[in-house]
Amino acid sequence: MRTSNFGRYALAICVAMLAGCGGGVQSQLAPSGGAAQSVVTATSPTGYIGILGGGPVYKHILKNIRELKHSGFNELIVWSVEVNSTGDLNLNGEFPLTSQGAYIGNETYPYFPADLQTIKRGTVKRVTLSIGSSNYGDWENIKALVDSQGTGPHSILYKDFAALKAALPLDAIDFDDENGYDSSSTIKFAVMLGKLGYKVTMDPYTNSNYWTSVVSQINKKRAGTVDAIHLQTYAGGEGNSPCSGWNFGSVPVYPGVSDQHSAPPYLTPAQVKTAMKNWHTQCGITGGWLWIFDQIAGTNLVRKYAHAITSGVGEAAR
Repeated sequence: MRTSNFGRYALAICVAMLAGCGGGVQSQLAPSGGAAQSVVTATSPTGYIGILGGGPVYKHILKNIRELKHSGFNELIVWSVEVNSTGDLNLNGEFPLTSQGAYIGNETYPYFPADLQTIKRGTVKRVTLSIGSSNYGDWENIKALVDSQGTGPHSILYKDFAALKAALPLDAIDFDDENGYDSSSTIKFAVMLGKLGYKVTMDPYTNSNYWTSVVSQINKKRAGTVDAIHLQTYAGGEGNSPCSGWNFGSVPVYPGVSDQHSAPPYLTPAQVKTAMKNWHTQCGITGGWLWIFDQIAGTNLVRKYAHAITSGVGEAAR
């Protein structure tokens, strides 16, 4: 995530997609003005209402676990996974997840797997793990590892994400690449994740031509792998709209909004509802997501934001 004046440790979780959502497709049409606009058909799929969070999710804070379980959000995006040069994974530099292809998360936060299971017994049905941020290195390391080892069963990235899949109730991996932009390694990595049973989401704020091309190529190689776009409309992505300039064909675009003044525009729940309603009316979005749980954990704003997004898209998401 790219946020203005906001450090890496403003931890967060990636957006809203319900595992097993079926139905039709969200088509992308170009209106007369020339801008790409998404339009939902009568058989459009149920959308996702997501919330992104970091430390307050994995540090075994019981009130936060209960809060997320009953929040009204149906996707939890856990952010941000760092990838080092040897392929080891770490959440926010404080929670080592893997070492040499084995899951080691229990050494730091042993309750994390059970806490995610508890959360998924409530309204949250999809847990997404987000890789990267505006910091340099994660996606550059992924490129180097893919180039040197490939993505087969003996590669470190394959072992890492197979180990995560076995240890944690994960459904999707979110690509928050804000500086690497290497299509070849990104496509290979995504296809590998699809073979491991993950869905893939993208988390762009700029460079729409790159992202639309990459998503198209991934889904041509492995149909249905990328099943959502988490579009940042705050901070570096301020001014973005899911209805213009972000045409991903049948892959739905879910706009992310901010509850944080340092990641403008800050929106109240009432303003979020209005924004979602406008986008839903204009181009039929069926979901959206919120940056960031860490900012509002322990307050009644968690449920208020979930309700605002859900009601804003006309109950299309559940």
